[in-house]
Amino acid sequence: MKHTLTKSTLIGILWTGISQFSTQIFRFIVNVILARLLYPEEFGIVGLAAIFLGFISTINELGLSAAIIQRKKLDETHLSTSFWASLGMGTMLCIISILVSPFIADFFQEKLVRWLIVVISVGLILGPLSVVQRTLLEKILNFKKITIAEICDTLVSGLISIFLAMNGYGVWSLVYGGLSGSFISVFILWGLSSWRPSLKFSFAHFKELFGFGSHVMGSRVLNYIDSNTDYLVIGKLLGTSALGYYTLAYNLITFPLSKISLLVTRVTFPAFSIIQDDNKTLQKGYLKVVRYISLITFPMLAGMFVVAPEFVVVIYGSKWMPIILPLQVLCLAGVLKSVGTTVGSILLSKGRADIQFKWNILTAIVLTIAVIIGANYGIVGVAAAVTIVESFLFLIIQKITNKLIDLSMYNYLKAIYPAIIGSIALIIGVEIYQRIMVIYHVHDIGMLISSSSVGIIIYLLFIRLLFKNLFDEMKSLLHEMRK
Repeated sequence: MKHTLTKSTLIGILWTGISQFSTQIFRFIVNVILARLLYPEEFGIVGLAAIFLGFISTINELGLSAAIIQRKKLDETHLSTSFWASLGMGTMLCIISILVSPFIADFFQEKLVRWLIVVISVGLILGPLSVVQRTLLEKILNFKKITIAEICDTLVSGLISIFLAMNGYGVWSLVYGGLSGSFISVFILWGLSSWRPSLKFSFAHFKELFGFGSHVMGSRVLNYIDSNTDYLVIGKLLGTSALGYYTLAYNLITFPLSKISLLVTRVTFPAFSIIQDDNKTLQKGYLKVVRYISLITFPMLAGMFVVAPEFVVVIYGSKWMPIILPLQVLCLAGVLKSVGTTVGSILLSKGRADIQFKWNILTAIVLTIAVIIGANYGIVGVAAAVTIVESFLFLIIQKITNKLIDLSMYNYLKAIYPAIIGSIALIIGVEIYQRIMVIYHVHDIGMLISSSSVGIIIYLLFIRLLFKNLFDEMKSLLHEMRK
């Protein structure tokens, strides 16, 4: 049983990986096209509206999806109550957002922000319409169907955004594209899930779920504040252009975080909840998850660090050159966050959402102070402040999480050791290669392609020669998934 559960979890991660690999390749292409069609200020203006609406959306479903996954005994009344509670909250938040939009625009001194908030607020109603369907699929680890919905969402939103940007819609191309994708996702999830809401609603059942979900919701709100304090400070103190530059840099380093690590956590939380009382099995599963995440994210960010100058100029154009240094500084923060994000799956599966909530309060305070100080030195200063704070906090919360499942820090570091060594080898090898090629005055695009190729080859050879068992294990999982 233990073996099957671990294998099911990792197969779920592979399905998530397929979704993210395909969607993110497409999203990356879309973002490159949009970055060349739009200006940093336009990305910054949308970013200002997104700061507020992203905060509101963390309250939207009240943490009920996590409660559904964590709870062992559920009935139809639990599910329908969750649906109507989420939809009611989404509708109320949409109305509130529209009413306060003028004040948000005044705060940022940007009139267009008001109308962006009004339109984007529609998404607060769309999200709850499929939250239970998605959660039920996650609970039974059916990530294949979720993958279909995510790919369709990405394709629709990306193509519409590009079409509108090419026809002069500016910031609205990002807004309408995103809403279109959300609508398609709801439509598909309803088609792929057999569950339908009834007219049942019970305050007693809501109270049962919200008892756990309230801590999750609180943690998500505080985590959102942690993750967006830098955006808020830059938008307020440094302006929309600076925010546009910083947003692109941060999105690049958090690609492995938000699109791999967070979705792996989405797979592992329901799986770990099943074995929440078995620390030995939890240790084994958790270490595998951390090991595989690090093997993917560490070299990605190490490669980004070393080829950042050529990457930015070739892919996004010279107008985006101010993001190079903050991008490199943020790479270390991205490395730590990519594996640090997984602590949530342990805390929630063990029913300790209270620890996550309290931790996020501390993080919000410390990070806010650091970012305000860093803003005195521009976006590079903010990037440095975020990286320093993330490094310090990572060690503390990881130690707390490890203690819950009786895991030593030595065994944790042993799990990510192959990725650390391989990434260091990648950086050293590419640096040596680039210093040699400078003599021949290689063009930026040639340097980018060749350096990336050299980095991939060095990393794969290093891992293959020193850690052959990892390749064999992945091969077995891929074979199981194919069956």
